[in-house]
Amino acid sequence: MHLEHIILFSKIANEKSISRVAAQNHISQPALSQQMQRLEDEVGFKLFERSNRGIELTEAGKIMQKYAVQFMRVYENFREDIESLQNNSGIVRICATPVAGNYAIPCTLFKLKTQYPQYNFLLSSMPSSEVLHQVLDDEADIGFIVGSTGESGLVCKKSFSDKICLVAAEDYHVGEHISLRELQKFPLIMLNENFSSYRLLLEQIKTLGYDFGDFNIMCHLDSTESVKASVIARHGLAFLPYMAIKKEVYLKQLKILDADGINLSYDVYIIYKHKKQISNLGITEVTRYVEHIVSTSIC
Repeated sequence: MHLEHIILFSKIANEKSISRVAAQNHISQPALSQQMQRLEDEVGFKLFERSNRGIELTEAGKIMQKYAVQFMRVYENFREDIESLQNNSGIVRICATPVAGNYAIPCTLFKLKTQYPQYNFLLSSMPSSEVLHQVLDDEADIGFIVGSTGESGLVCKKSFSDKICLVAAEDYHVGEHISLRELQKFPLIMLNENFSSYRLLLEQIKTLGYDFGDFNIMCHLDSTESVKASVIARHGLAFLPYMAIKKEVYLKQLKILDADGINLSYDVYIIYKHKKQISNLGITEVTRYVEHIVSTSIC
């Protein structure tokens, strides 16, 4: 099975047109059709069907496309690793949960760049579940997730901890100590359910006999920055990770409240594949260094 055939197949699947892909790649349509016929012969199934909407994938074609996308990602990573060997450099891909990626890991990257100037470090933020898949699928070399994982094939070690705080604008009219019953009277601005803090908070208030439906939740937002901006503008209170609000607390834009019964903290873990599964020895060395310094180098 030729790599070129797989790449062209994937392009046809996306474009839904053999003629368009043929023109884009400067080959004749009959030649491209013959290549796809050879691919179908190798697979043993018909991959395409024609319809009024153009080329459609058969069930076998859909399976082929799923693995074609994965294969091309692996091939791209392979090319990067080969270039790394040639240039004694490379790209280290790091994925982290939004709070860790936005407020903790950036400072670690500066220390990494000083230690390994020949590497480029790419940091992406996403939910823990996606970080896990990125590392398992070799889309990321290093990941940071909330909570541990028992996923086989991965090293998972605690890196640092943080707490979740109830905050209000510095001049918001609310006492420093508040019961959950009193909290029901105030508007709450929440992070959405993709954030680990949302799930941790829900679990704790349920143990106290409450549910989110018992509170005056104004809205759910998809970033800590949008929640902070809303709280600073005095639109309500919010539960936020401390590392996301410590600057605003220091600048006296926000104040931390003591909510009776709420005592939330969480652990952030570093994950990466076992050394025997990592082909690039340079990446292995960088990973070990990250594991060693991250707890003392976060912002």
